[in-house]
Amino acid sequence: MTPAHRTGPGRPPGPAGPRPVPPRPVPHDTTPPHPTARPSPEDTVPTTHQVLVNHEGQYALYPAARETPDGWTTAGFDGTEDECADFVDAHWPDTRPLGLRGA
Repeated sequence: MTPAHRTGPGRPPGPAGPRPVPPRPVPHDTTPPHPTARPSPEDTVPTTHQVLVNHEGQYALYPAARETPDGWTTAGFDGTEDECADFVDAHWPDTRPLGLRGA
């Protein structure tokens, strides 16, 4: 159920925390889950997300119940996954890392 462009339920963060959220739109995966796959509790229970930002100004969605990973800080917004994605879309128009934006 989690779109491929977001960090969230069912997608563990990489070694440095969650991956940045690329711009939308990306089609949702409509492939049904494997019949013997056990859903994660985060996939079956509505999860409040928070928006995180790293030192390069890249944004990510992350479950609010989890501890903020090293290298990331909260952007001061939490809500549903869609609300957080809308916040990111409004506040991150240039998705290049900060080091590349002025070049």
